[in-house]
Order: sequence, then C-alpha cells, then structure tokens
Amino acid sequence: MATSKPKKPTSIHQEMVDRQVLFPAQFKGAGDDRIQKANKINGGQMVEIEWKDGIRSKFHSIWLRHNCHCSCCKLDVSGQPIVPLTEIPLEELYIQDTDISEENVLKVKWQEGDKTHQGYLPSSYLKTYCYSDGEIERKSNAARMTFTTDSKIPEIEYKEVMETQTGLYQWLSLLGDRGICMVRNVPTVEDHILKVSRRVALPQHTVYGYTFDVKDRPNASNAAFRSIALNLHMDQATYESPPGIQMLHCLRFDDQVVGGESVFADIHHIVDVFRQEHPGEFKTLCRVPVTYETIGYEDAAGRELPVHFQIRRPIISLNTYGHVIAIIYHEIMTGPLQVDEHDVEPFYKAYQMLMQAVRAWPNKFRVRLKPGDMITFQNRRLMHGRSAYVSNGGLRHIQGSYINIDEFRSMLIYLQNTVGDGSPIRRIGLLDMY
Repeated sequence: MATSKPKKPTSIHQEMVDRQVLFPAQFKGAGDDRIQKANKINGGQMVEIEWKDGIRSKFHSIWLRHNCHCSCCKLDVSGQPIVPLTEIPLEELYIQDTDISEENVLKVKWQEGDKTHQGYLPSSYLKTYCYSDGEIERKSNAARMTFTTDSKIPEIEYKEVMETQTGLYQWLSLLGDRGICMVRNVPTVEDHILKVSRRVALPQHTVYGYTFDVKDRPNASNAAFRSIALNLHMDQATYESPPGIQMLHCLRFDDQVVGGESVFADIHHIVDVFRQEHPGEFKTLCRVPVTYETIGYEDAAGRELPVHFQIRRPIISLNTYGHVIAIIYHEIMTGPLQVDEHDVEPFYKAYQMLMQAVRAWPNKFRVRLKPGDMITFQNRRLMHGRSAYVSNGGLRHIQGSYINIDEFRSMLIYLQNTVGDGSPIRRIGLLDMY
C-alpha cells in the first residue's frame, strides 16, 4: 500500500494569508520588500532593517510588538490587534533576537519583563508602513493633489462603469485624480442614480433623503430649488463630515429652457494659488473658525425633517507638514461669526479676498447637461454652481445623490490595489493627516 506524502508545511507568510490578516494585494506598490539584514540597535529598543534595494529603515520595539501578526496577537479575518497595549510593559520591553531566515517575514523575539514573546511581521507590511528618515513626509508629499488648467471634463460610458471592474476603476480614478468625471448615457429613469451609487457604496443619507430633485419650485426656501443662479459652493457644509462624492443625473433638460448651465471650479487649486499670493490671509483662514449654519423650522424646503445645523471650523485645514488637506466653502451658509474680537476684521478681510479669488478664477468647467448625463465630482474639492434659467414652459430636472467620503476612498484603494498598480491615492479632501 502506497504511503501518502507528508503534507508540506505552510510558510508563515501563507499562514498569514490563510488567516486573512495579510492581503498581498494591498502591498502591490511596496517595491522591493526583501530584507538583506535586520539588526537590533539601541540595546534592543529598535531594529534597523537593510533592504535589498539599499534603503534602511528603523522600527521601535514597541511599534513592532504592537503590530505583531502572529495568531496570539491578531484576530483572524479582521486582523485586529487582540493584545491590549496596557498588557505590554513599555519600560521593560526590548528585542532579544531577530530572524530573517524565512522569506517575506521578519521574526522577532521580545523580552517583556519576566516573560518573552515570539512573533513575526510580513516584510511587505514593514516596507509599506516604514516611518523612519522622513518617510511619512515623503508619503504626505506623494499624496498631494495635482492641478491642471485643462477645462475639459473627462468622460466615461455608463456601460463601462456598470459592467466591468476596469471601467469602475477608471471612473473612480478620474474622480480621485481630477475631482470630476461625466458618466454618459445613463438611463433617464428616476432613482437609477442609486443603482450607479451602489457600484461604490450605499448612498449617503442626508436631511434630503437618499436622493434629491433639483427643479424649479415656486417659493422654495432653498435656492437650489429655484431657477436663480447659484454661486460656487460645496454641499452640506454644515455637516461635520460633508458628503465626499456628489452625483447629479440629468433626467430632463428641455430645449426651450434658456440658461441653467452647470459650472465647477477646483477650490483646492484656487487656495493653492491664494496661499502663494496672500500668505497672511491664508494663515488667517487656517486659524480662525467660520460658522456655517442651516435653519429650516416651519418650511422643511424639501428636507425630510426640520433642521438647525451649526458648526464652527476653519475654512482651511492643514496637516503636520503644512499641506492643505481639507477645505469647507459655502458663501451663503455662513452664520454668526463667533471668534475673539481681534480676529473679526482680519477674518472678514481674508474671507472677502478668498471670495474674490473664487469669482475671478479662470479655470472653470462649464457644461449644459443633457438627458442621460450624470456629472460626478468630489464635493469637497470641486465646487459647483449654475447660471440662472428661464423655463419657457419646459423642465430642467436633475436628480442628485451622495456617496460617503470614506466609502469612496475605501473602494478606490481596493481597486487601485487589485486593478491598478498599487500606488498610493491622492488626497480627496478628507481630514486624513497624510
């Protein structure tokens, strides 16, 4: 009787993949993650890794311990750490030994007071999340938005978005890099916008519901529901977390309607230039909080419930390295300024100058939507507005919906790591300190 061959032992790297605490696709852009040498330094308080490409990285003992990938330290499937930080004796923690004999893995033995722990970390994880020698600043620089004066709106076909992963990736990549993309030939059916949204995430609910209809309503208290012009703005500026992606689906735009063209402008590009030309006023807008307010008591104005939103925050938010990471801008939602008295006049001067810069901005996107067009854009980057219009007996009907900023970013990262080249995505107006 033939004897069965002994089962080949699973590598530590494969064991992490099987436990679903390691997803190799997410490290597609890590580069050469082969470890040449790993030496403990500073009496075991740190490890210095020399990679095959010659780059050196240093990691603290506590950082490595907190990120140990062994089955005692990370929960299968989720990868969440299960050893409370309070159980690690920070003052009595040091590295006894390291081992790189197994491919794609750094093994570490820690002394933790009167006990030891043996664990491991994937080399791709270490290369990706290296934080020494200015790596965080380099990553922050790599995440900067890129700007262009090209006013042509990029386009993609509805069928590509809905039927292929590459089409979905192309759409979200354009939204991520340019901040705007037109989806053409979308069926002109009410609420079909929700079907498109669900390719990315569930639609984000606001006080207007999951969708909202932009058309002329006599005596509406919301300017968007009248035929008047709308200045450039971002939607839902009174939310602590405004929607990340806005979708506007043209259901009808009759030929007899005069006016009503949509206009868009990149507020991050405007602020980038404003910073260079007016550094003092730029600093004021980073420091002094504006009040944004929305009130609707008696007439809900198309909203599902009465509202009274108020939030105070600076218009411009920076990260540790002084990079602009988020901007909140809506001229007519400003409420009573609540700041120290010496900041009142400097703020109004700076805010007025920014408004003038927005109005004078030459690089605007303009389009008259056609039935079947769905303009999609980063609500936190591409401000939008429209010219006034006269119906002349016709109808202009645009249906809108939102996608949460975090869920959009999550799907974009997933597609970048599976369909794309794995390189880091750029900022999308999220309060992420990168």
